Amino acid sequence: MKAEQAKMKTMEQEILSERQRAEAERQRAEKLAQRLLEMGVNPSEIN
Repeated sequence: MKAEQAKMKTMEQEILSERQRAEAERQRAEKLAQRLLEMGVNPSEIN
């Protein structure tokens, strides 16, 4: 039982870590898109 609880806690921590990483990446992408727009480049048109 304790092993299962420890495994569950580890998985929850990994999920939280991945969510934080994904959010940081999303924010980075938004900043880059904004910078491109400021330079006159539409990021949606980049292949």
